[in-house]
Amino acid sequence: MYKKIMRCLVAMGTVFLVNISTVDAANKKSINFVAVGDSLTEGVGDTTSQQGYTKRTAQTLTDKYNVGVKTANYGKAGDRSDQILKRIKANPRAIKQLKNADVITLTVGGNDLQQTLFKAIFSKSRQEVTRYVSQAMPDYTENLTSLVQFIKKQNKDAPIYLFGNYNPLYVYLANRDDLNADVKIYNDINANLASADKQVRYVSTFKTLTYGQYTTKKDREKLRTSAKLANRGSINNSMVTKALQDKAKSERNHYITTQDHYHPNDIGYDKMSDLLVKKMAVNKQEWLKK
Repeated sequence: MYKKIMRCLVAMGTVFLVNISTVDAANKKSINFVAVGDSLTEGVGDTTSQQGYTKRTAQTLTDKYNVGVKTANYGKAGDRSDQILKRIKANPRAIKQLKNADVITLTVGGNDLQQTLFKAIFSKSRQEVTRYVSQAMPDYTENLTSLVQFIKKQNKDAPIYLFGNYNPLYVYLANRDDLNADVKIYNDINANLASADKQVRYVSTFKTLTYGQYTTKKDREKLRTSAKLANRGSINNSMVTKALQDKAKSERNHYITTQDHYHPNDIGYDKMSDLLVKKMAVNKQEWLKK
């Protein structure tokens, strides 16, 4: 077929390169996109009824690749890694849709980390907080592995895009390097699992959602200096507590919602979707080609 096309082009005196993949391979007309996870998949903080990054991504894929996208969202606020697995296992419809998925996304770890930090927040030292987090690593690693393995058991072909987490308190506590480090401990677990599993792709959100509009080192150093001068060393600091509890005030991170100063807002979910689409583009043959 390819040679026949080339002979016709030569006969017409037309000279240009034809990529054989565009001739022999065709895109799917529609794909099944299944999102699993916690509040970031549910879309808490989204005011546009697009289920956070999920339907934003679906629309972008339709626009970019001229493909229909059917979405299924199994996100639930507050769920830890073990709770997500338990919920999905008990849902026959979710299992069926996972089996038929072309693309699977997963947000997990934020609630595991949050609950660990809250238990440790009254610790006497930052080192002790990090020790609490490190001690929780084996359980989280086991739970995450079990969750991913269960998803893979339902579908051995669809790529799984595993999001990392971020530090929503950074703009208030820029002098607390340990909090960023603690988030990175959990992110390393996600990233390492992805690097060891050819079906899993890691999508990092840390820099984008943690730093928000403070994209330069100079901007972040100003935040750090401000936090030091205000003696903001703990989330129980009165200034930080007041800012986090006052829903009428604007959020200092432009990508985080004022509803709870924790979840992404509409801009934040736009950013999450952009990061996901860029990662998906790298291996589009895994989910787009027939």
